[in-house]
Amino acid sequence: MKGVGNHPLFFMPNMMKFTTISGVVLAGGQSRRMGKDKRVLEWEGTTFLDKVCLIMGDLFDEVLLVTATEDYPCGHLPVRLVTDAIPQKGSLGGLFTGLKEASHSWVFVVACDMPFLNSLVISRLCALPESDVLMVKLSTGFQPLHGRYSKRCSFIMEQMIHDGNLRIQSLVNDPSLSVQIVEESLFQDIDPHGYSFLNINTPSDYEFARKAASHLK
Repeated sequence: MKGVGNHPLFFMPNMMKFTTISGVVLAGGQSRRMGKDKRVLEWEGTTFLDKVCLIMGDLFDEVLLVTATEDYPCGHLPVRLVTDAIPQKGSLGGLFTGLKEASHSWVFVVACDMPFLNSLVISRLCALPESDVLMVKLSTGFQPLHGRYSKRCSFIMEQMIHDGNLRIQSLVNDPSLSVQIVEESLFQDIDPHGYSFLNINTPSDYEFARKAASHLK
């Protein structure tokens, strides 16, 4: 395992699409703490899920939208809808499905409830050298749903699911995988508040995000 902190900064001014990495958007959660479907919450004139899918569509030539069931109309989005290969296995199951369905050898995964996704942050992460696992670690802990994974991980994930271990961050401890841990210093210049990693799980989270967005304008 190696860390990435003082790595040279990666700038991609033309924002060219990645053609060896598939984008994966996880949208299969039940939104229990929110009390309503997070995917359709209003954000900047559209919905959470539509906004995330459009950002990912600008970055990757293939984007997979992973849901529990085919319950979201996405004909207007640059995505391919797939459903969980192994039902009711949380985010790990969704990522496993994305890896199995992806055309490319790597995927970059995000969740549908991340309203401040930053294209520059994602591009900088995806431009780092190849590894099986590339995961960001903030002061609050690992951020597995803002990371890059190779198809080699799918075999490990399948065993984890069989064993009842649904923690994606457990991948960093597997000795058969090459792992990069990325420190938040890598993108302090483009996301100093770390908002791109913010998940919206509750009504108070949503209110905080709306206030934060107004201050950023």
